[in-house]
Amino acid sequence: MAKPRVFISSTYYDLKHIRKGLQEFINSLGYDSILFENGDIPFIHNEPLDKSCYKEVELSQILVLIIGGRYGSPSSDEYEKLSQTELDKHYKHYNSITKLEYETAKRKDIPIYIFIEKGVSSEYATYKKNKGNQGIEYAHVDNIQVFELIESIYTQHRNNLCRDFENIEDITRWLRDQWAGLFATLLQNQTEQKDIKSLESQVERLNTTINGLKTYSESIMRTSNSEDFESIIKKTNENIRFKNIEIALRDSVLFRHLIDSHKYEIDKIIESIMESKSIEEFCIMIENNMPKGESCGIVNNIDNFAIEEINKIREHIFGLKPFRKRKL
Repeated sequence: MAKPRVFISSTYYDLKHIRKGLQEFINSLGYDSILFENGDIPFIHNEPLDKSCYKEVELSQILVLIIGGRYGSPSSDEYEKLSQTELDKHYKHYNSITKLEYETAKRKDIPIYIFIEKGVSSEYATYKKNKGNQGIEYAHVDNIQVFELIESIYTQHRNNLCRDFENIEDITRWLRDQWAGLFATLLQNQTEQKDIKSLESQVERLNTTINGLKTYSESIMRTSNSEDFESIIKKTNENIRFKNIEIALRDSVLFRHLIDSHKYEIDKIIESIMESKSIEEFCIMIENNMPKGESCGIVNNIDNFAIEEINKIREHIFGLKPFRKRKL
């Protein structure tokens, strides 16, 4: 019988006791815990070790991310780029293995449960007030990129709920409640799925009727010798298309946020989608057309999930090529 696979992502030495406690908790629920130190990851002999970790994240259904005071080792792709001096290490930007495990789970869009050590979480407020100050020393982290990772998580518009923790009980208590709720939601969704299938069938029949009435109405107008029937039909079709575009935009988290929270004009969104040649150009156009005095944090920190939503609309609604995703 298939079991949920839960990948535990964190640095090792500073959090090994937390990892051990999580393993015991997850296994007690009958789930499969995935930890590299237990041999749960099959490493490929002709690839760097961290590549196997990312592949294992893709095969998991849940990721638990534990953030402590260490940022972690650089990924194999960036190992040679890292400066050897401690000061440069502290401020040089690079992707750690733990960060890329998180990015992989985010790209795969599996549920992510994030826990931040309480001391690190408290000091994060100090970091926000002292950005760019390389003279400050932080007591709870070995690299300011721990704070930058936390900041990037908070800027996400979904799948980014974080909890502080002091001990393993803080984590397991919350996970037990969350996973129980997830299971209850799954059971409820199975019931609702039957109703949705029935509703989809009714909508399909209704669309068939509407299309038939539309054709019938156009036929009547043409035979009535009305001088402006072509312009009326054209205007009606344009209105229908615009309404369909608005519905598609509201299905996107990003565009729904722009429309509802910033009162963004739909015409301006359409213009940005159609005229921009890259995601960077798209973001610039969106920002330039923002209502006076406003700025959107989601647009400023746009991620690959949001780019996927934009690309679906570009391809399916406007027949345009997708934007290239950003490298992790």
